[in-house]
Amino acid sequence: MRTESSSTCNHASVVNNVRGRPLGGAFARKRLLDAAQRHFEVGDLTEISSRNLANEVGVSHTLVNYYFGSRDDLIAAAVSLRVAPHHVIAAAIMPDGKIDLARLARGLIAVWEHPEQGEQLTKFARQLIAGGPHAQALSSYLQHTVFETLTAEFGQQRARRIATALIGVIFSRYVLTLPSMTAMTEGQAATHLLSMMR
Repeated sequence: MRTESSSTCNHASVVNNVRGRPLGGAFARKRLLDAAQRHFEVGDLTEISSRNLANEVGVSHTLVNYYFGSRDDLIAAAVSLRVAPHHVIAAAIMPDGKIDLARLARGLIAVWEHPEQGEQLTKFARQLIAGGPHAQALSSYLQHTVFETLTAEFGQQRARRIATALIGVIFSRYVLTLPSMTAMTEGQAATHLLSMMR
């Protein structure tokens, strides 16, 4: 998983081709995050480019990568997700570039089982089903970061089956808290999810 400090180190030389903090002022990160959160509230965060967002607050668009690692990570930060769905997907990618479904299943369940992270993700899921501008923004984010990644790896038909399994297990266990699903241990839930994705 990427941390802010490692992200900063990785992108410092890319931003200015020299070491050190890029131009933008001490409050550039906060201004970018505040702007992203405002757009999330409106519901158009996933539609605005990094460049336009940066222009809006008067900083270089390269600061999005410098402070957050990527535009998707900025979206996750705006939604207050410390570990977002696209992070779990990224952690399941093997050195050869293939997605390990077993690792994906274990990682997904582990994140949702975490007391603090799981609470934030449950809030995220409930916003999805509540409708309104938040739901549209979150749906667009998931389409781009999760479904399109799965489609590129497995093809559209299988990606749909995997996405259906992911959504079914997550919502039944953590959002609806169905007794038949919550009765499983973390390991059993991961095994069950994996069996549905294969």
